[in-house]
Amino acid sequence: MQKRIPLLLVSLFVASSMAWSQTIVGVVLDGQGDALPGAFVTGIGAGDKIIGITNSRVDGSYSLDLTGWAGTSVDLRCSYIGMEKAEKSLGVLSAGQTYTQNWNLEESAELIGQVVVSAGRFEQSANEVTVSIDVIPPRIVESRGTTTLETALEMNPGVTFVNGEPQIRSGSGFSYGAGSRVMIMVDDLPVLSGDAGRPTWGFLPVENIEQIEIIKGASSVLFGSAALSGVINVRTRFPDARPLTRINVQHGVYSNPRSGQAKYWKGAAQQSNVRFLHSQQLGSWDVVIGGNFLGDDGFLAPEDVEANDAANFRFQPWKVDRYGAEYRARLNANIRKRESNVSGLTYGLNTNWQLGESLNTLIWQNAPDSIYGAFDGAATRTNQLIGTVDPYIQYLSPSGIRHNLRTRWQYLNNDNDNDQSNGSHVFYGEYQVFVNGDRWNIPGLKITTGIVNLTALSRAELYSGGSSDGNNSATNQSAYVQFDQSIGERFKLSGGGRYEHFTVNGSSAGKPVFRLGGNYQLAEATFLRSSYGQGFRFPTIAERYIRTGLGALQIYPNEELRPEYSWSAEIGLKQGFKVGPFAGFLDLALFRQDFRDFIEFTFGPWGPDEDEQPNEGNAYGLGFMSVNTGGSRVTGGEVSINGRLQLDRIRIDVLTGYTYTNPVSTSPGFNYNPDTTSNYEATYYGTSHDTTGLILKYRSPHVFRFDAQISGAKWFGGLSARYQTNLRNFDQAFIAFEENPAISGINWGARVWLEQNPSLPWVMDARFGREWSNGHKITLIVNNIANAEYAIRPMSMEAPRLTTLMYTYEIN
Repeated sequence: MQKRIPLLLVSLFVASSMAWSQTIVGVVLDGQGDALPGAFVTGIGAGDKIIGITNSRVDGSYSLDLTGWAGTSVDLRCSYIGMEKAEKSLGVLSAGQTYTQNWNLEESAELIGQVVVSAGRFEQSANEVTVSIDVIPPRIVESRGTTTLETALEMNPGVTFVNGEPQIRSGSGFSYGAGSRVMIMVDDLPVLSGDAGRPTWGFLPVENIEQIEIIKGASSVLFGSAALSGVINVRTRFPDARPLTRINVQHGVYSNPRSGQAKYWKGAAQQSNVRFLHSQQLGSWDVVIGGNFLGDDGFLAPEDVEANDAANFRFQPWKVDRYGAEYRARLNANIRKRESNVSGLTYGLNTNWQLGESLNTLIWQNAPDSIYGAFDGAATRTNQLIGTVDPYIQYLSPSGIRHNLRTRWQYLNNDNDNDQSNGSHVFYGEYQVFVNGDRWNIPGLKITTGIVNLTALSRAELYSGGSSDGNNSATNQSAYVQFDQSIGERFKLSGGGRYEHFTVNGSSAGKPVFRLGGNYQLAEATFLRSSYGQGFRFPTIAERYIRTGLGALQIYPNEELRPEYSWSAEIGLKQGFKVGPFAGFLDLALFRQDFRDFIEFTFGPWGPDEDEQPNEGNAYGLGFMSVNTGGSRVTGGEVSINGRLQLDRIRIDVLTGYTYTNPVSTSPGFNYNPDTTSNYEATYYGTSHDTTGLILKYRSPHVFRFDAQISGAKWFGGLSARYQTNLRNFDQAFIAFEENPAISGINWGARVWLEQNPSLPWVMDARFGREWSNGHKITLIVNNIANAEYAIRPMSMEAPRLTTLMYTYEIN
């Protein structure tokens, strides 16, 4: 009898539990009836509160326990990568009831269902944002054999590069790698260096990309000072229920330059690249491990031609003996505790480290015979170590408030061979809170607010100009808030403000900035948007304190450099279309951005005459310096198409666009020489090569991009095209310097090159490949098919044809 009592109690407990439990069961399938393992099924209660979440099993089945939510009205949501999200209403749950809900998810059109985070710091449809935002899908990165993200980003309309420096809609020029006006981020964390404010492109994780989001226009309210002209945010993938392992191995050969006389060495330059990724869920943990190993000869001349004759020349991927050559090795790991003992708590740690060596030059030796050589003193050999450690924690409270704390330590050490070594530590922390307005009975309201602290400590021979001894520090504190409000079903209103305060070596400034935007759905697939935003950028350590030289060319510091300000406005229309089997979106935008105290890297007699300081090696004080050049304005328009043609056995994805900009100086007569005791007047007119239309330096008014990929059951292929007009205006110094009889030893041939090459060519790339059902894939990639020979910036050649064979093996 005594043994029966515990058994009776257990039976009563189980019966009681079953009476109060509520379970949702079902299966998740795709449009063809195949199981989708790893799909997310989420239970949503009042106030959009998550009350339960689970993953489907290998056979697509799932079971969602919602015990304790009897009497609650519940909605179910089902999502899977690459599929359209679905939602069902269960109504009010009854105690002890088991519900069945099956799902058949349709393949997403990607472009129609694009979800972005960067525009408002929360997930929202790309159609409903109030600013211009483009999404680069991972296929652009993966299918092109990308070794650095520049080659993928340059396929986006409105994005161009000058010697690795990004421009969005002509918002910036050439600045010798200091002071970006485009914020570069990975998973919402900035990756710009603490001293120069520039990215290391090869450091970004090309092997693990979910998508790349590009915001165009002033975005300082949400992303801070460097987002004066826009944001590039790389979003990485998290694992799902199916483990993923991918390995890419590729090898390429550069073609000989088109002009035979320019190649005075023997042998062919080559490139090898290996990257890998493993992504897996281990219980309640998400684990991602990736890496990349690159050996690249570059396409320029050998540093020592005699050592690279036919007898000795061979590909050595870890040897850097040519201008433009580099090797690098990178490893990264991400871990995340997806579920913990505290409901709603998620935490993790991401880390990424890269070691490499490179030999780069900014100026060729001379044209036309040595355009692939290096001007004496203009080459720098760098041994680099860069790394980040990013702990983070996120908590979704029972009341639906999301708290997010993200931190980063970024280390950079550039050991250079010409007294230009520099290193920095960056300590970044951001605490963000997201609140849904339903808690105050204000439906459609979303509030995002946060505080940011950044401290950069720099030690550098390179940044020891002016009063600096090479040990520099910079701090930035800011606070921001943004309100997003849905008014009815068609109108979205967004607005916010930010206050930023900067201090660099004791010099400080602060300013509030604001933004406002709206999006109105005119019809089922027609969205009209407009926005206004302000920007504020404080000069970097490099811009204020750099002191170095490139042979006879000197670069001077400017401690009097002031912050620059801007505002931008835009009106745009996104129109969905479907013409037979071709569907997509057409996007039109008109924009304007005005700058005050605009910072430009400009040539002039900024330093002392060499007769006064003969050991400086300068030429009569001539050189470059960052200066406030007064006012400027960029106006223009952009049109882009993102579409898909779906046939029975073939799918064609198209991304294309054209951007026109008119970047002009609004104060061409302004004297921006900071030395008020000097007789030299530095103006736009006096420092520019071509002042027609008052166009700013280092800008391309016309930019066209096109990419199409054809995918079949086994075969695939793609074609890319890019074109931009030449940089009509640049520093007149590049011409005047070599033609000055008082300066000897300079014979760049810049004028001759420009006369013989008045325009830039169309550059075409192609790819073709086959994949097998067991995970193997082979791709042949040819970049610069016509082997065009061109220089976007004067005296800096671009790459000739590169033919690459890439092998990919994927287990999923």
